[in-house]
Amino acid sequence: MTALVCTLPRMATDSIAAADPLRALALAARDGEAVAFTQLYERTHQLAFRVLFRVVGPSPDLEDLVQDAYLQLMRALKGYRGESRVTTFLHRVCVNVGLMHLRSKRRKPEAVGEDDELPETVAPEHFDPERAAQVTQAAQLVQKALSTMSDEKATVFVYHELLGLKPEEISELVDCPANTVRSRLNRARVDFTAAVTALRARGP
Repeated sequence: MTALVCTLPRMATDSIAAADPLRALALAARDGEAVAFTQLYERTHQLAFRVLFRVVGPSPDLEDLVQDAYLQLMRALKGYRGESRVTTFLHRVCVNVGLMHLRSKRRKPEAVGEDDELPETVAPEHFDPERAAQVTQAAQLVQKALSTMSDEKATVFVYHELLGLKPEEISELVDCPANTVRSRLNRARVDFTAAVTALRARGP
């Protein structure tokens, strides 16, 4: 009986590690192992890029924001105990960094001019400039609307509407019950719609 009891913590730890293969790297990085943090970056960089792209769009600052997110992640890992998935930490950090960037642009619109060049990309064979312009304008409208919303509402809106997470998943990220998330999301949709309507009325 004693032997069985002694194995339970190990079994629980092993199950967490199996569910999250990044856990060991995160714990090692938390304890100051630089190589572990480098490996963690290499394995999650594309995820961080995708999340930030969904929040800020094709910004010329995107790679800088990714680097900023990992600096924030390094600090956040100091409190990591292995109980949450590493990607949960990363989602939270990236969304916070992205929303802070949007609000910074709103406070200092002169810092980002209309003529700023975006990173060069290779156009697909059937590239439609008019469609691309419409998509860009829509993304900019979303980003401006988000910048006017409170942190609480903007965060749940991004998680659900832009990243496709369910209320149950978001509840872990924002540390509140799923029903509270749903309530915030409903209010966030109202605020977002009002912001978009106001921005469209204002014109370019």
